[in-house]
Amino acid sequence: MNVSGETLAIDGGIPVRDEGRRPWPAWPVVSENEWVMRVEPALRQVYLSHTEGLSGESTQAFAAKFADYCGAAFGQMVPSGTCALAAALAGVLDLDAWGDGGEVILPNYTFIATASAALDRRCMLVFVDIDAATFTIDPDQIERAIVPGRTRAIIAVHLGGHPADMARINDIARRHDLKVIEDCAQAHGAICDGKGVGAWGDAGAFSFQSSKNLTSGEGGVVVTNDRLIADRVVAFKDVGRDPEAAQWEYPRIGWNYRPSEYLAALLNVRLEQLEDQTEHRNRMAETLGRLLHEVPGITPPQNAGCCTRHGYHLYAMLYDADHFGGLSRDDMVAALTAEGIPCSAGYPYPLVASPALQRHRELYPDTIRVLDCPIAKHVCEHSIWLKQSMLLADEADMADVACAFMKIQHLGSS
Repeated sequence: MNVSGETLAIDGGIPVRDEGRRPWPAWPVVSENEWVMRVEPALRQVYLSHTEGLSGESTQAFAAKFADYCGAAFGQMVPSGTCALAAALAGVLDLDAWGDGGEVILPNYTFIATASAALDRRCMLVFVDIDAATFTIDPDQIERAIVPGRTRAIIAVHLGGHPADMARINDIARRHDLKVIEDCAQAHGAICDGKGVGAWGDAGAFSFQSSKNLTSGEGGVVVTNDRLIADRVVAFKDVGRDPEAAQWEYPRIGWNYRPSEYLAALLNVRLEQLEDQTEHRNRMAETLGRLLHEVPGITPPQNAGCCTRHGYHLYAMLYDADHFGGLSRDDMVAALTAEGIPCSAGYPYPLVASPALQRHRELYPDTIRVLDCPIAKHVCEHSIWLKQSMLLADEADMADVACAFMKIQHLGSS
């Protein structure tokens, strides 16, 4: 690419991509035809059924269908991904009412809901480091963090859509008699060693929040292969009821986390598109990776051997300022955005450093342990993220991304 004589867009030059004339794919993908032919009839069916909540035929049908998609036997839908994590913990650890959840090990590079859901279930948190290539929890660090008699579970986060190394994690769990919960909020359609994420651990929790690769604005689901866990999830979300018991019997303490039937109607339509969209994202990620390998100082996402298929909720790169004339990562993000490549720096710090958890540690110091996490800190300081919707574009659009990096590298360091 010849960029001589050009000026960076952030300095008043012409951007690589004019987003007004060539916008990136919007999310979620919508069309008038789909509304008329698919979505409106689905919502109308719920409306005319007189069943918008209980007894939840549509939500139960969707949850079962989604569980089958993941390779799990049972599914239960809830109103959010955070609720799905809390329900999964309650079901897996048999936490009835105020039961002590013990310690759970989780990565120090994840969204705060991974931690807040565990705190909600009266679990203590143990933060460990991540793998330098995949940004998922490092199994070696899990082993270091286990305290016999205190540690009860591992939360494996499939960060950005890359599967955590579930075979190794499950092996550790078996040897130490621990439970495994998968945080799959960013990993719809991801496959680990030939099996869908969510079906590896004791339970998997998914989110359908508005940015997710399968969305209904909000919503979540818990999948599992254990009927007893599924029944506990039912009790958690349905005021303590047993799915086989009478309406006014409450064998457990539970809450009302029942979702709307309308969410399931929309998700049933969009689930049919997930497979094609996931395959398309993977093709574009492969294309973009080839292009960015030609840009010194940019490390594209790296797939570990366990990754049969990435979910690509995030296209997470690492940035080395030394190859860009010392331009800071935050200034690089601003320069890319000005060139018509919307991006972000991702999580600003390891999760335990967030103000909320720092305050929690001050108030309740015995509820959080932290191992050294140099990789999580490095990733927070050097990451650049692209949204999953950008990977729904085509090869020419991926070339624009690479072109913007090359332009900034050439002009920013000249």
